[in-house]
Amino acid sequence: MDISYQETQDRLASRIRAHKLFGNFEIGDWIDAFLARSRPRHVLDLGCGDGNHLGLFLRHVGEDGTVTGIDRDGGLIERASRRHPDADNLALHIGSMDDGLPFADGSFDLCMANFSIYNARDADFTLRELHRVLVSGGELVMIGPTPGNVMELYAFNEKVTGRRVDDKTLRRTERIVKEFLPRSLQIFGRIRAEVLNSVLTFPDREEFLRYFCSTLLYEEIAEREGYSLDDLKAYCPANGEMLVSKEMVAVMATR
Repeated sequence: MDISYQETQDRLASRIRAHKLFGNFEIGDWIDAFLARSRPRHVLDLGCGDGNHLGLFLRHVGEDGTVTGIDRDGGLIERASRRHPDADNLALHIGSMDDGLPFADGSFDLCMANFSIYNARDADFTLRELHRVLVSGGELVMIGPTPGNVMELYAFNEKVTGRRVDDKTLRRTERIVKEFLPRSLQIFGRIRAEVLNSVLTFPDREEFLRYFCSTLLYEEIAEREGYSLDDLKAYCPANGEMLVSKEMVAVMATR
């Protein structure tokens, strides 16, 4: 089953916005604290998107370090480049984690894969490529959903469409824990994991639906079946907050 996915710029931006406005936990704060402890010099941001966290990496590596971002969406790479036009130690590449990475062996001491690696076509291939480009003692950090992530959206989708979430979507939510974690243990040898609990509290149904319509779940079911925004509103309470759990896991593998 090919579960690779091509992100769209507007929907990615919409989800990032929701996390910043309505989340009780900011993943950027966790990454910031991790970087302060690990003090990397050469960072690879795998699936960097539009560069949401590149500024964090640049600040922590300093002028003598380097930050490299790679994403297969050229439009996102262009937006990432515009965020940091004067960063001489930033290199951005258009490329896919499903192909060989265009970097020499031992190029990085940290690879950060934030909500990206679970879209890889072949977990074993991608993990071995990341192992190759890390120095001895370097770390791979994979952040992604757990099976308990966005269960409220699955229930809402089923209420609207009458369809349970498909196997492809469920596999994505399980891949970090059930596939990447055990394969990382075999390839890297040393791993540790941390569950990150987060909740999005939307003030009204408009914001809830704005988020729902930016997800792959919506794209692959409700949107394809032609449900309009008014159709979706009919299944939401007219007033009051709506909550979505965002349980995540960070898996850290040391080469």
